[in-house]
Amino acid sequence: MKQIKQQKRGIRMNKACGKQHPAWTPECRASDSVEGERGQPGDAAKTRIRRSSSLAPMCLALIAAMGVGAHAGEALASTGGELCSPGTQGDLEVEFINNSSQPVSFHWMQFDCTEGGGPVLAPGQRETGISHPGHIFRVRGAGEQTLRHFVVSDDTLAFVVDDALIAHVAEQGEPYTEGICSPRTEGRFKVEFVNLLNEPVSMQWIGFDCQVNVLRKIPAKGRTEETTYPGHVFRFVDSTGRQLRSVDVASDELIYLISEH
Repeated sequence: MKQIKQQKRGIRMNKACGKQHPAWTPECRASDSVEGERGQPGDAAKTRIRRSSSLAPMCLALIAAMGVGAHAGEALASTGGELCSPGTQGDLEVEFINNSSQPVSFHWMQFDCTEGGGPVLAPGQRETGISHPGHIFRVRGAGEQTLRHFVVSDDTLAFVVDDALIAHVAEQGEPYTEGICSPRTEGRFKVEFVNLLNEPVSMQWIGFDCQVNVLRKIPAKGRTEETTYPGHVFRFVDSTGRQLRSVDVASDELIYLISEH
């Protein structure tokens, strides 16, 4: 009876899937359709994924023209800078769509605020799945840079990534979700930022309203000085927009090194 019910729902179970393997593990992704549990303590929420090899260009053009995913469902960080999916009820079918020229990956932000699994899509691919209201997905580009965060809602059921979004992140940097703003302080002093990398990095100031302000590029193996105030927040991103370091400056530490780690 159980097998017949699954066939009626159009779900093909992979024997490797289930409690031992989340829906997006390689074992589960081997089948066209999978159903697996997103295991969390005290939670039995399930995720179902259906995979499609590509999206017709006409459909992609229609979705892009409608602006789906361009401004919808952006996640906001808590005061601690954490992004966590809530334990909500109610199934919603969502689409993950890669309309860009590079591979991207979607990651479910789990109940404990850690980054979980999700679909990995080549250019032109899409997947559909069942999620829940308020659940958050982080999307990463080919360079592992965070492109944005999407929040599932009745109004946000298609998560679209395109080259315009990737270019915007390369210019402005990853979405700033740390929840720390520069304070209005006194006592001006000068600090020095040293780029140890073999590539330029973008220097940014996090304003009083937590907005990102792009200041300038620091050349490869170069350095720059900045007159600032105690507690002001600066961050540094690479050419893809990936954040390398974020610091809140102090008058007793006047030199800050920028590297991969």
